[in-house]
Amino acid sequence: MAHDLVIVGAGPAGISTVVEAREAGIETERILILEKGPAHSYAIRKFYPEDKRVNATIQRWELNASRKLAGARDRYRAEGRRAAARGRRGDVRAGFAAGLTETYALLLAYDGAAFRGWQKQPGMATVQGALEDAVRALLGKRHAVHGASRTDAGVHALGQVASLRSSSQAALDGLQLPAALRLLRWAKALPSFHARGSSIAKRYRYDLASFLPAAVDWDRARAALRGLDGLPHLSGLCSPAKEHRPAPPLLRWTLDDRGLLEVSAKAFRKHQVRNLAGHLGAVALGLAAPASLRELALRTRPWTGARAPPSGLTLVEVLYTPELDPFR
Repeated sequence: MAHDLVIVGAGPAGISTVVEAREAGIETERILILEKGPAHSYAIRKFYPEDKRVNATIQRWELNASRKLAGARDRYRAEGRRAAARGRRGDVRAGFAAGLTETYALLLAYDGAAFRGWQKQPGMATVQGALEDAVRALLGKRHAVHGASRTDAGVHALGQVASLRSSSQAALDGLQLPAALRLLRWAKALPSFHARGSSIAKRYRYDLASFLPAAVDWDRARAALRGLDGLPHLSGLCSPAKEHRPAPPLLRWTLDDRGLLEVSAKAFRKHQVRNLAGHLGAVALGLAAPASLRELALRTRPWTGARAPPSGLTLVEVLYTPELDPFR
């Protein structure tokens, strides 16, 4: 049977045309493709399993699509970096224009069980909301407080960093905070300092023993972690989020025989550490192979593995360059 492979535009109707023509036994067929997506490639391969020209064309589509995706991702990242830089410069200029000439950094610790996460939400106790209320009570005016990490509900912190701008010098020792939230240190910072935008890395700790029984094989979990070494990204470990940014690789990890996992990276995406901890728990229990973590990390689809509870997770440290670090 001869196949006349012609790409003339497409949609789902293109695939149904192929199917109907194939089932009707038409010897010379015209393949109409509206979208060159995975479903279309699958359908065409199904009806033309032995046709080398068809398969070569599909492979060419997929290669071109991957190149376009990589190019778009690179452009998106570059524009994001430029926008972030413009935003930080704009924030500084806007701050000075509004008379907000003083920048402060706060080093914080909190018990996440008392809060519905970092980000303020109407009618809920959050870390950001508690801080902004305390700043308003002290300075007589509400100021926006920005955190280095927007921790989830129930997640703890030993070294969260926040920043704010004020129109006057202030002694932040006088902040009246809830018992579950402690101000460890505060310092004046450079005008360009931003708790989240200026950070270069973060370190988290997860207590795997908080949800696993005593009899587990930590060597299996460490073998799974070694499988992440050298990967360019860990996007498959993240839950779906609006930002759609890839997760950078880990800079460092440790896992001791007590089940304390520590991971450092330039940035972490939504639920990344909890998803990692959840799958490591499955590996340590013998429910998943160590190699499966690497396979999951390389995926681009949403996370489908186990997610560890938030109560075992702690933000330990936020890192900055020596030039910007207000606590150096």
